[in-house]
Amino acid sequence: MKHKQVLLASFLVASGLAGQSAYAALNWTGTADYTAAPGAQADEDTVGPFDTYDMGAGVVLLKSIGGNDYNGIYQSYVTNHELASLSVLAPQLNTTYELTMVADFTETVTPINATSTLISVTGGNFNLYFDSAVNRNFGTDTGFADGASILSGTILNGVGSAVSSGGMVFGVTDITIKVTSFDINVFEPDTITDAGGILTLRLGSPFDAALLGSVNSVNGNAYNAANGDFLFAADGNIALAVPEAETYAMMLAGLGLVGFMARRRRA
Repeated sequence: MKHKQVLLASFLVASGLAGQSAYAALNWTGTADYTAAPGAQADEDTVGPFDTYDMGAGVVLLKSIGGNDYNGIYQSYVTNHELASLSVLAPQLNTTYELTMVADFTETVTPINATSTLISVTGGNFNLYFDSAVNRNFGTDTGFADGASILSGTILNGVGSAVSSGGMVFGVTDITIKVTSFDINVFEPDTITDAGGILTLRLGSPFDAALLGSVNSVNGNAYNAANGDFLFAADGNIALAVPEAETYAMMLAGLGLVGFMARRRRA
């Protein structure tokens, strides 16, 4: 997860936007007993301690609502649980059960210069779903919201940047989340109140062609490029937090796009 934080800081400093980050919050650390989730089949994992959900390849659909304003829809799934950026064992994840993420949000995209833009997320909602069947499918736009919601909340705000280079667009956004509901039978201790998210976006990369070429809609929202819609490949993570949150100024800069491109190439 550290590489995403550094990448975010690089974008924000380059844009003159260094400031408070959602990752300044004191992370929640605990366990998740998915055998206690609604609909569980007793072949799931109890995972922990962990503090972060790391998401796999996902998609973001942006639909224009006028001017520089967009509605965004995000779909993805959890590939790893992490503690202090290290993977935590969950051997049955994506084998006997899955965890999927669906979010909707609004954002304003403001040009800074010919190659870079400012991203300002103004609100939204998210849900993390548990499903005892592994049935997600980007091509048919199914299987992402058919399970039981075990963690949900409100996207309060977010800030980030996007840069275009060589026919591709790369973006990263830091999102602040208020957790409003979670399954107390699954999560222990039951002290989750907040979260921070890092969402990275990519458009025009040949590495994403197979994924994006299969997507016609995201969470029931049709993709239509002729109407000004944008469809991005997305990566991200959600770090859970407790009430005793701190803030600090991000002072890192310099990695730019190289780290992000290298990581995705290795993946």
